[in-house]
Amino acid sequence: MSLAPIAVERYAIQYKEMSGLLLDFRRYLERENGGLPVQQLETTAALILHDFVQFLGLGAQQREKVLGRSAAAFVDALLDERIDM
Repeated sequence: MSLAPIAVERYAIQYKEMSGLLLDFRRYLERENGGLPVQQLETTAALILHDFVQFLGLGAQQREKVLGRSAAAFVDALLDERIDM
């Protein structure tokens, strides 16, 4: 199965936009973590998803949908723990 040229061009644009979005997100992560390079960050996938949802400006309902209830509760507990410190 091959893609028509127009479809290939459309996907190339979407990948380029996604690459730019992910680059901005990496920079956001580094900035929010004191300038540490991304490879030095110690985190969980749940926290990364939480940060990505926040970066995209999604609301609470979308956050819970993306993370799932269990991961959202996990992140909330971690954030509450950090605030209490």
